[in-house]
Amino acid sequence: MTIRAASLILLFGATLAAAQCAQVHIFGARETTAPPGYGTAASVVSSIISAFPGATGEVINYPACGGQASCGGVSYASSAVQGVAAVASQVNAFNSQCPNAVLVLVGYSQGGQIMDDAYCGGGDTNEGLSSTAIPISAAAQKKIAAAIFMGDPRHIPGLSYNVGTCQASGFAPRPTGFQCPYASNIQSYCDAADPYCCNGSDANTHQGYAVEYGAVALTFVKNKVNALLSGGGSGGGTTTVGTTTPPSSPTGGSVAHWGQCGGQGWTGATACQAPYTCQAANAYYSQCL
Repeated sequence: MTIRAASLILLFGATLAAAQCAQVHIFGARETTAPPGYGTAASVVSSIISAFPGATGEVINYPACGGQASCGGVSYASSAVQGVAAVASQVNAFNSQCPNAVLVLVGYSQGGQIMDDAYCGGGDTNEGLSSTAIPISAAAQKKIAAAIFMGDPRHIPGLSYNVGTCQASGFAPRPTGFQCPYASNIQSYCDAADPYCCNGSDANTHQGYAVEYGAVALTFVKNKVNALLSGGGSGGGTTTVGTTTPPSSPTGGSVAHWGQCGGQGWTGATACQAPYTCQAANAYYSQCL
């Protein structure tokens, strides 16, 4: 009787935990020196939570520092490595507790870098992260519907998920030829004037992505999450892999669904694959919808 009672208690606990799981859960990582919380990505995270009734959010707990006294003097490299580990730990823990929940990753600046490293793998020699393995578990990878990187220093030109006007590399770039296995689940926002994800000189540009691209990001996430919830998404590894070779001409080629097809400074392809059409989200970004 004692063993049976204990088994029933464990079963009840597991059932209760599952019942308390949100259908959609968002992880957010702040930028360097931002106080604990979501940082500049807060409005993006909030809009996603609001779009899915009952959705929940979780802050990635990491130093978010670059050697400044205000964040404990932790070096940027150490902060980034700790951040990647925190992303993996928190995502894996939540997925273990709520294996059916659909997950979304949102990272801003250094927060984008640690989300990028954790979701795409490949290591990060810029910061001393030698392991090239994806630290997020295989089970959790399958439940990630979308990842939003804003001002990611790992930016390199030519990747299929790049959004914005930047055609250069950030200060901690991916190596030439890099391909993320989850390219079709990602949008990475970076404009040419940004001095961190690109080679510009306007720090205000770096802080403006949540306003400039917030609506675009929300549309992307909603479609990706709804697709995975309905069973038609690609949270697993069967995704379109990014390419590091930009389109050869402004009007040639055929842009896939969700891809960028125009905007101020855009020099890539502008023709969408059927049945999609190129629709302007703002002056800087048009997308095949």
